[in-house]
Amino acid sequence: MSVLQSSVGEKGKNLKSDVETVQSLLKSKGFDPKGVDGVCGKDTIAAIRKFQATFLSNPDGLIEPGRKTWLKLAGTGGAARPDLSQWSGDSARWPQEKKLRSMHPDLRRKVEAVLQALKGRGFQPTVFYGWRSVAVQMQLYFKGNSKVKFSFHNAQHPDGTPNAHAADVVDSRFGWAPEAEQTGFWKALGEEAKKQGLVWGGDWVTFRDWAHVQLVPNGELARVKRESGL
Repeated sequence: MSVLQSSVGEKGKNLKSDVETVQSLLKSKGFDPKGVDGVCGKDTIAAIRKFQATFLSNPDGLIEPGRKTWLKLAGTGGAARPDLSQWSGDSARWPQEKKLRSMHPDLRRKVEAVLQALKGRGFQPTVFYGWRSVAVQMQLYFKGNSKVKFSFHNAQHPDGTPNAHAADVVDSRFGWAPEAEQTGFWKALGEEAKKQGLVWGGDWVTFRDWAHVQLVPNGELARVKRESGL
């Protein structure tokens, strides 16, 4: 197991050997620091923040011995870590198949049934979001597009791979435009989601999230976050 003598990153001590260790580990996990040279520059700090964004709500760009980021980065028990680079980028732009794969298996099965039912009703449903990173969630929160810093969309396995407990489903012709309501798409989505036992955001009183469906009730959010290792 790798050893870290002192802090690395934003305002860290950044000993050359430590920085090289961190850079190598980041690169192996798909978070390229743009070189393994022992120099902690802006690219290395950016890579640290991107790595932290997979499990922290507020990435600070700093890795310290014995703390959560280091333990996540170094790993334990010698088990192989998954390649998380395949889950990087704008998840809203992923192909439908990849968005479905990013979901909890139970959610995926139910969303597939909802999509099929909506097609049968003459709509053109598509998944806009399955899983999305905590970093993207924070951007939505600060823009006022979400009320929470961690959502069911952000759920993941402890190893960092996606395990979304929520999805956003829209008609590809309308998105969130008024036509979605005028054509009855939102109403149909709610009906089909509830047939599958899903929670529908259109039922929420204080913040109607028309496209949103989720696997479990809102009261389960803390549990899901804890099981995600976040």
